[in-house]
Amino acid sequence: MSKILITGGTGLIGRHAAKLLCERGHAVRILSRRSAPDVPLLRGLPIEYVQGDVREPASLRPAFNGCDAAVLSHQFQNFPVENPKRNETFDAVDRAGTEHCVAAAQSAGLQRLVYISGIALSNPNPPHPGIRAKLAAERAVFVGGISAVALRVNVVYAADDKYFPRLARAARWSPFVPIPGSGASRCAPVHVDDVAHAIAHAVEHTAIHGVINVCGPDEVTWKELILAVAQTGAARRRIPLHIPAALLFLAGWIGERLPTPPLSRDAVVFATQFDQSCRSGTGCVEAFGFRPVGLREGLRKAFGADCR
Repeated sequence: MSKILITGGTGLIGRHAAKLLCERGHAVRILSRRSAPDVPLLRGLPIEYVQGDVREPASLRPAFNGCDAAVLSHQFQNFPVENPKRNETFDAVDRAGTEHCVAAAQSAGLQRLVYISGIALSNPNPPHPGIRAKLAAERAVFVGGISAVALRVNVVYAADDKYFPRLARAARWSPFVPIPGSGASRCAPVHVDDVAHAIAHAVEHTAIHGVINVCGPDEVTWKELILAVAQTGAARRRIPLHIPAALLFLAGWIGERLPTPPLSRDAVVFATQFDQSCRSGTGCVEAFGFRPVGLREGLRKAFGADCR
């Protein structure tokens, strides 16, 4: 079995991937900005933690040394709302941070890189800092001379993510469900366990290269997804309450001026205007031989209730 480093290993995707890779017999090391993070999902597992930051190249050397492969799943706090004052931006973390990781992997002699990318990279919408940064990161991974895969992951949901469980709980006491903008952008939501399985396959099957889409089999609009999550466990139908895009952009403009921005205009674009469908490209079935669970089953798995 391999020794695998995971950057962003305490985040949603990273921690689920770490757990599965441990269960499959791999030795797992997590790069963390904190020296001894407490991650409930990973308690009791034989995971090694190394303190470091993808924005600081010198801190990466001890983390990459001695590893066979790396899963690059890092992202800045409060993603996708950038905080330039703290250097928490797409360019600093996604682009430059990934470039630093590739250089460290080259120096340490790693044999495999798995980069966690985004499905929105394939859409024809105008340039966005997140899209530019992710595309640059993919290029860095593929030109680094190491066997590599980029997993373009769709909207991820889980019982322990920071948005959907909160939405499901709020819907139990309020009949109204906020929908950002029109909610017409499309996505193919994927359960975090399926993302973790895709990562494990990508780590273990080194003959597989290139870009692979990690998407659920059900394509829905953002409005349909939000209502489906809100409806889990609710006895009555939820009522959609659309928040006008102009109001969201105004809130984003105001948020950008606060010390810790809760919202930004770029984040509004990222959340409301990018098509994240999976109409083309190679998916999990073709690349790895497994099909992610459907949305109804996945919501039941995540929240313990059926989706009406």
